Amino acid sequence: MNNEHSTQAPDINPATGLPMVDDTWLDVGGSPFGLDVYQPHYTPQPAWPPVGGGEPW
Repeated sequence: MNNEHSTQAPDINPATGLPMVDDTWLDVGGSPFGLDVYQPHYTPQPAWPPVGGGEPW
């Protein structure tokens, strides 16, 4: 009385939160399970000194 499919593939990619394509290890966005290959890379902005460069008092 088991109505579930007998698949070993996960349902959701934990890295992207997207559903996985049935019987594959790819999500609907094209990322493999556990990876987010389309995530933009983080580039921190430089810390600039305040205008005037001195103490506020």
